[in-house]
Parts: sequence; structure tokens; C-alpha cells
Amino acid sequence: MWSSELVEVNQSNFVTKSNRLIEANYKLGAIEQKIILCLASNIQPTDSDFKTYTLPIKEFTSLLGVKGQHKYSDLKRITKELMQKVFEVRIDKKVIQVAWLSYVAYNESEGTIDIRFDPFLRPYLLELKREFTSYKLENVVQLKSTYAIRIYELLKQYEKIQERTFSLSELRRLLGAEDIYPAYGNFKQRVLMPAQKELENKTDISFDLEEIKKGRKVTKVKFIIHSVTKSKEEQLRLFEENLDEFKLANSFTNRVKKLGLLMGVTITDEMIQTWEKYGQENVLLLMEKLQYRNDVENPIGYITTVLKASKASEESQVELVSQDQMMLPYLISYFKRSKEPMADWFIADEAVKELQKHYSMELDKAVAKFEEIKEELFKELGVTVPVTKSKEEIEHQQQEIEELLKQLRLEKTV
Repeated sequence: MWSSELVEVNQSNFVTKSNRLIEANYKLGAIEQKIILCLASNIQPTDSDFKTYTLPIKEFTSLLGVKGQHKYSDLKRITKELMQKVFEVRIDKKVIQVAWLSYVAYNESEGTIDIRFDPFLRPYLLELKREFTSYKLENVVQLKSTYAIRIYELLKQYEKIQERTFSLSELRRLLGAEDIYPAYGNFKQRVLMPAQKELENKTDISFDLEEIKKGRKVTKVKFIIHSVTKSKEEQLRLFEENLDEFKLANSFTNRVKKLGLLMGVTITDEMIQTWEKYGQENVLLLMEKLQYRNDVENPIGYITTVLKASKASEESQVELVSQDQMMLPYLISYFKRSKEPMADWFIADEAVKELQKHYSMELDKAVAKFEEIKEELFKELGVTVPVTKSKEEIEHQQQEIEELLKQLRLEKTV
């Protein structure tokens, strides 16, 4: 039987979430997010399993900002819809979709609500030892915009690093805003600027925005993150007391080490010096890009491989962390997971399929890309480079496989 605990609705409680959960793909409304965060704020560091949290409905609706004479029925509708929503997280080669909540009950005679997290969320909210972010619940409950809440968490994660850069496509994905305000100007005015105002007025961080352009087009945005202190005097005192730390925080070495810790690895000074010759900006952009990846088992080796393959130059700084540069290291990591020997034809076919699947490439482009990198790929895997197959041969082979699968399916239905 699950344990139940009556809890107070307390804005001073801390929310502690795994960074992987913060980076997960999901779209929730502002009230739905606040429900999840309010529950998370009641988890204690000593908890080894989820409890059924019982909250007073009156205080709960007040905290969530649910108002009006129909607030109880509105809350029932909101929790019902929330139970039908999922978040998506990638683990190795699996994309897992999981509901946030497993149980909601309204105790009408007592004026309380029982809520329980889905068990799958355990590793993202319980007994966290590393790669997590904590903040006070009071920093998000006053926010009106769902985008402001998401941006707050994404930036709070990087508060000590003091900046974070996103490509526009990545930022839209993380905010669940892929299909709205397609023009950057509208996206900035309707999503980014209101969030900037809300965070500055209502939370413990604020940000400035820098636009990174390719030609005339904005392709990336850099958030410069500021910690909000209670007074200028306190800010000056903290600065004077921690002057050396402030200097170190802005150094390239320290920023690399902090990004490494977010990935769960410790990076030595010697390794950082080796990377630095490829350009500090290149290294930082690549490491920020890796924050979205959980299929890389050896981040240090991966970064080294990408930097070497890039042959960093002033002309290739922007392309360094593009998908194109990621493909060879990704395939090396993909095939090295298997300890079994693999035939060259199997590697070739699997590589083309994986490029199509993982990078959403058309067949002809995947084949062309494989032809570019196959020599280095086979060399890394210790396989003799095979005789090149033509595009027509690969297409023909794939058609044969598809026909065979179709035939097998038909036989199953007979």
C-alpha cells in the first residue's frame, strides 16, 4: 500500500529536478507545470520512493492561480487533462513517452486532493546525487507564461556558468513552440521578451539576449544570465568577498569544467589545454550542444574526435557543431557499443539507415554522407574498407528488404 502524506502548500520549498528531466521534450500549460513543480517541492532528500501527496484544495488552487466560483471544477478538468499528457525522454536508443501522474483523487468531504507521480519519474526526482538543478518554488508560481517557466529552468541550470546558447530550433523544441510564431521577430516579441520581463520582476535570475546571425538571419540566441540579489550593497559585498571566484567563473577553463560536470564528467586542465587550440568558442559551443545528447557514452573522447575531425579554422567555427560534423563521431559511438564483430556490408547498411533515422535524412543524402565518412568510420572500427556500392545498388538492396518484410507481414495476416 502506498504511503500518504498531508503536506502544506509552501512557496519556500525547494524544487529539485534532474537536468535530463529539464531537457526532456514536453509541452504543458502554466498551471499544469505549477502542479508538477508544487508536488516536486514536497519531495524530501531522504525519500526513497514517491508518496501520495494530500494537499488542501483551497490553498492549492490559490497557489496555482485558479480563481473564480468554478475553481474546483476547473481544477478537476486540469488534472484530468494533465493525466493524459506525456513527456518524452531518450534513453540510449529508446524514446520513452511517460505520463506525469499515475493517480489523482478528490476527497470532497475533506476538501483535499491526493496526487501521485508516475513511478517512471523516480530517477529524475528522487535521491539525486549529480546533474540536478534546485530552486525555490516561489520563483515559478508567480509566472503567468508557460514559456517563462521553461526558460527559467533552462537558464537556472546554467546560472553559475552565466550564459547559455541555443539554436532557434533547439529552443523551440525545448519550449514546445515548434509550430508557433515562425518568424523570429514574432517569436522574440511574443515569447522571449515577455519571459525576460517576467523573470526579471518575479524570480531570482534575469537575462539579456544576444542574437547570433548567419548572414542576415538569426540562427542562435545567447542568454546572458544574471543572478538577482536583494540589494546593490549585498551584490557588492558578495563580489568583494568572492573576487577570485568571480574571475575564475569567467575563465575558459572553469566554464569547460562546469559544463563537464553537467554531463557527469571531470575534465583535467591538460585535456582543456589540448582542446583550446581548436578555439575556445568552438569548444564551448560543442559542449553546450552535447547537453541535449544522452547517446554519447564517452563525452571526452567524443569531443576530442569532433574537434580533430573539424580541423578548426576561423571559417568553420559556425559549422563545427553542426549536425554534419556530429555524424562520424555518432556512428563510431553507435557501432562501438557492440562487442561483436560486424561485416562491412552490415555496417554500411546500418550506417545509412541510422543516418536516415537519427538525422532525418533522405536516402540519397544519407548514402552520400556515408560515402564521405566511410573510410574514417571503417578505420576507427578496424574494418577493411569494402568495395563501394553504387547508390542504385543500395536502393535496390533496400527495396528487396522492404519487399521481403512486406511479404512476411502478409503471410502473418493470412
